[in-house]
Amino acid sequence: MEIAFRSEHEAVLDALAQGRFEPWRWFELRLRAERLGLTQGFERLLCLEGLRIELYDHQREAVLRVLRDMRGRALLADEVGLGKTIEAGVILKEYMLRGLARKALILAPASLLTQWQQELAEKLGIPARINRSADNWHRWDCVITSLDTARRAPHADRIREIPWDMVIVDEAHRLKNRHTVSWRFVDGLTKKYLLLLTATPIQNDLTELYNMFTLLKPGLLRTYSSFKREFMLDKRSAKDAGRLRERLSEVMVRSTRRDALLRLPRRLVETVPVPLSGPEEAFYRDVVAFARSLHQGGGAAGERVLPLILLLRELCSSPHAACRTLEVMACSDRLEPGEREWARTLAAQARAIAASARKLAAAESWIAAQAEPVLVFTEFRATQAALAERLSALGFIVTVFHGGLTREERSAAVDRFRQAGGVLISTEAGGEGQNLQFCRVVLNYDLPWNPMRVEQRIGRVHRLGQTRDVRIVNLITPGTIEEHVYRLLHEKICLFRQVIGDLDLILAEEPRLERTVGQLVLEAPDEEALLTGLAAVGRRFERARQRWEAIQRRNEEVLA
Repeated sequence: MEIAFRSEHEAVLDALAQGRFEPWRWFELRLRAERLGLTQGFERLLCLEGLRIELYDHQREAVLRVLRDMRGRALLADEVGLGKTIEAGVILKEYMLRGLARKALILAPASLLTQWQQELAEKLGIPARINRSADNWHRWDCVITSLDTARRAPHADRIREIPWDMVIVDEAHRLKNRHTVSWRFVDGLTKKYLLLLTATPIQNDLTELYNMFTLLKPGLLRTYSSFKREFMLDKRSAKDAGRLRERLSEVMVRSTRRDALLRLPRRLVETVPVPLSGPEEAFYRDVVAFARSLHQGGGAAGERVLPLILLLRELCSSPHAACRTLEVMACSDRLEPGEREWARTLAAQARAIAASARKLAAAESWIAAQAEPVLVFTEFRATQAALAERLSALGFIVTVFHGGLTREERSAAVDRFRQAGGVLISTEAGGEGQNLQFCRVVLNYDLPWNPMRVEQRIGRVHRLGQTRDVRIVNLITPGTIEEHVYRLLHEKICLFRQVIGDLDLILAEEPRLERTVGQLVLEAPDEEALLTGLAAVGRRFERARQRWEAIQRRNEEVLA
């Protein structure tokens, strides 16, 4: 017996004597994993205690259905705003915790990659990396990238080499056509589990349903000929919709706001006009004339487009923001001596009117009249600094939030605003990933020309968990580009009634609105020509919005 004891334990005793042993925490984690591995079935979720959020009933039910009944291959088709991202993340977390998944690939629109990374890390405790490099696909367990990147060489070949445990595709209506590169790419991946996320599986006709469900469960709808014969009256109308829904429910989870008993509070939108003073109006006209002159000039005019559009956007924000760019242009060897002198003169004009800018005074008066915390958004750091300085000097509690802060500093800024109230002045960094439902008042000091950024701002407070009506107040300068853009977004897109998923489809035909508007301003010989060009953009938006509303109705009719 003594010999047996020595042979079994001598190596362990030697390792302990030499201090060669693993940390106790590793043993605890291994022990926990072994215990979880003994748990059979999916009658309850093991990951709940590790989540940093509370799941809504419809989310918990959706997750359990996918795990228990659909074996990890499902279409999550909840209406916009009901938390499909969280549902997919919890399913991934549960599989990881049970040792059933390790390697995961998340394919999402480029504009949502950071949001996915933050949601997984901050709410679910899943470390994920955004990858755009061709060399790192094997490196991390959970990788996030855009479908456009993943499907291209050399990425596609390297991604196909990897046996993925789970693949998640956000905005999966992009897989509606089985003849596209995207559909064939996803279909060709080696994957154990597959989650497709979209609020609108049907974009145009019922064939799209067949194509997406074939990815999830080939044969579920039999052959395409059988599907047409059994379920299609015509391309857009379902035959025996009840039986079709029953068949689809084998791999589809769909909750409506009515089903979930969740109703977001109202958005109350106000416009506060802030007319320019005489010197401000002269500065505005002079900068627009300067920008048009540089654009229409010869030489490297094409290289100037983006800097000039930036200058126009800054002009709509504050003289402080425009002044920075004008000072840089005054020293630029890319401009002619006369152009540099013109920029120098304009910068001096900006400095002369900065302290008396009417928007600063309007923001101060409006904020002073509020009896609750106010979240202020501006696009530019120079505008943020000027507003923060003015409000602080007047005794307001002011917190700033911008992309230059570390993660710890961002968290501290949000905590300070939550506890002390007052005013949080944020650049666009605050429109991404931060949940500020404890506040309900948003003041848009300036308005981005990109509607997605506007919605991201509003989405920080108008989201699940908000219990009060949300006030959205826009400071708008009449007779300027800012007013034109506001009318375009408000009247033609109904921006303040939309949410991110809706806007994606409405804006599909005009993905670079900032550049479109900027070029219209630069190329218009006068105000009348500018308004004519913007009206054409508005008509395109109106048609896109009408198509989106038709898509919503089509999905409601078939999917209920």
